[in-house]
Amino acid sequence: MLSTITTILLIAYIAIQCCCLLALVLSTPDQTQPVPEKELPHVSILIAARNEERNIAKSLKAIHQLYYPTHLLDVWIGNDASEDKTADIIQKFIADKPHMHLLNITQHVGNAKGKANVLAQLAAQAQGEILFITDADITVNRNWISSIVPYFADKTMGLVSGTTVVKDKGYMGRMQEVDWLYFMGMLKAFANLGIKCTAVGNNMAVRKTAYLQTGGYEHLPFSITEDYTLYKEVRKHKWQTANILNAPSLNRSAAVCTFATLLQQRKRWLTGAKQLPWYWWLVFGLFGLFWPALLLLAYYNPVGAAIIYGFKLSLQTATIVWLQHRLQIKKNIDYLLGFEYYSALVSLATQIFFLLPIRVQWKKRSYPSIG
Repeated sequence: MLSTITTILLIAYIAIQCCCLLALVLSTPDQTQPVPEKELPHVSILIAARNEERNIAKSLKAIHQLYYPTHLLDVWIGNDASEDKTADIIQKFIADKPHMHLLNITQHVGNAKGKANVLAQLAAQAQGEILFITDADITVNRNWISSIVPYFADKTMGLVSGTTVVKDKGYMGRMQEVDWLYFMGMLKAFANLGIKCTAVGNNMAVRKTAYLQTGGYEHLPFSITEDYTLYKEVRKHKWQTANILNAPSLNRSAAVCTFATLLQQRKRWLTGAKQLPWYWWLVFGLFGLFWPALLLLAYYNPVGAAIIYGFKLSLQTATIVWLQHRLQIKKNIDYLLGFEYYSALVSLATQIFFLLPIRVQWKKRSYPSIG
């Protein structure tokens, strides 16, 4: 009986993988017609920064090099009580750039806390018709704004979410690149299947009208995954949303440096994911139980376990290679082989760490294990 249940769970996992791969491969590329320069809207970029002296200069340099007219762009960086040199680096960089502004965050507004509190105050200052949101450890693509703006030609479009992957040196950086890529692929695949999930908080654009209709972050329920909360509220107000996957809108994130911080990041994501509909937790459960179920099946039926693992590895590899091709990311088979061991370890460790009665620690702040 146990062997049968385990087999069913594993087959369901393979079926989901197969459907996701087909949803990606059979989809049309995310491409739009460029907006003529005379019709380009004024846009704003919002960046929440806390203790980012390692990354902020590189992030701001990429923002400054965007292919978008500076007279149609205002950039707002919120220094969230940083305890390092973040504010000094920002101030020095923007000194001769009048369209870039530093706002020191010293108070809370409404329900907002942490990053949501910073974004709420930046949004109040922003002049743009569209608010582009990213993080202080992100290197944006030069085409980031120009590739996303055309989607807002549809007046019903409220929010567009791009794709972000890690780009960093070292083993952990390479593994996180593949991990993020695979996750982003799954997010896009489910969106293609009509099952909407969330937006990517470091690569997101929201129409200001839609943002204001939600009441803004200061009036939204607090969540440590503020991107999902805003995404959900925008959709609740009947705006359209889009998850796009193409090279021009691809942003790069710095890697998490330590395994302990990686587990805290995963716990934060899963804590926020508690707000997701029940069917998403079925998907998370299937993915999380794969390795325990496979090992259990191997005890009863080694041949069957080997066949299922072969399907899993083949489908996963095909998905990642297709994503690398679509996003014009350099392919490296060594990454894919190493990723198998990395993902198994991280999956098991994340499940254990998530269940421990430990508060979420992020950016030297502590949050309860609630959404």
